[in-house]
Amino acid sequence: MPVVKGYVIDRDDGTRIEFRYFQPLSEDVAAEYDEMPVRGRSEPHSFYSQTGPDTWQFSLKLMASVDQGDGGTPRKIYDDYLFLKSFQYPDYGPSFVGPVKPPRQAIITIGTFFRKKGQIRTPSFTFNAPYDENGFPHSIDCNFTFRVINDLPLSFSDVRRGIGNLPPDFT
Repeated sequence: MPVVKGYVIDRDDGTRIEFRYFQPLSEDVAAEYDEMPVRGRSEPHSFYSQTGPDTWQFSLKLMASVDQGDGGTPRKIYDDYLFLKSFQYPDYGPSFVGPVKPPRQAIITIGTFFRKKGQIRTPSFTFNAPYDENGFPHSIDCNFTFRVINDLPLSFSDVRRGIGNLPPDFT
């Protein structure tokens, strides 16, 4: 079975990390309805309100590959952890001058199957043994929710045609 590469890309500056070890993905999306009681009817009438955000649950493992020549050292996966964690913090700019920018958005790609932009939310990290001589772990489990952000609202026909995915050359 081939190993599929994935990337988490910072939308603002294009920096990225690569990952290859991820667990099954799960997606949550639901239409929301308002209910209005109708006199003489045994159940309320439902009206479509909106479709909630498209959210994906990610579980990936950052792993050191010591002596493989690919730069996957314990220090490198720690830097990748810091990269993922940074999406939770605002950008105050130099010397805290000017407007505060909200946390950055990301683009996540997995092969050609998944390519979406959005927000990394509620990350959790588990640092796994063994550790190197400087205390850096050899693997880190990362779990987070990814909330997809579309420029335009999607219709049922957009979803059926796969319009919600970004084109492969989008950066």
